[in-house]
Amino acid sequence: MMLFADTLRTNRAQQIINAIDAAATPGTLPIYSGGQPDKGRDVSAMPAYGTSTAYTAGDYVTASGHYYRAENTGTSAGSAPTWPTNGTTVADNDITWQDMGLIPVLLGTLIFSKPCGTVTDGLLSFAAITDDDEADASGTATWARALDGDGNFVIDGDCGITGSTAFVRFNTLDIVIGGPLRATSAAILEAA
Repeated sequence: MMLFADTLRTNRAQQIINAIDAAATPGTLPIYSGGQPDKGRDVSAMPAYGTSTAYTAGDYVTASGHYYRAENTGTSAGSAPTWPTNGTTVADNDITWQDMGLIPVLLGTLIFSKPCGTVTDGLLSFAAITDDDEADASGTATWARALDGDGNFVIDGDCGITGSTAFVRFNTLDIVIGGPLRATSAAILEAA
């Protein structure tokens, strides 16, 4: 276990604010359903799995409503494997695929204030976040991605209900297309 000085925790949280506020325009907070990807990885255009196809370690493919990460470089078999949907792996010729969860779907995008927040004793509390009045899709909010105003990745985090310790909190995680998307709060506590 590591314990950090309060000044270090506060400085680190301030650096997150500086990163979100780095662009001339306010940062954004896209909210997603589905499995959370590897840190900062793009999930907007994942290809469908292909048989007899060369893949590189870290590539994502979609199949069976989930997405999978190649754990190593290789070539897929002439027929698709039986895809797991429980977070486990599957062998496919000389590739091992890791189930990453349901295919992520962008539910909507919230907009940070500028400046986006303040830090007190290592706790980054975000200022008012502008709602998305019309959600883009229906689904269960599972994770969020903080981007600066130019769309550069800053941080990924989980979604939870009000009262949880999640990165972004909602009254309900069940989002309905066309309905409002409102975060009740968002905060990052730098571990003591």
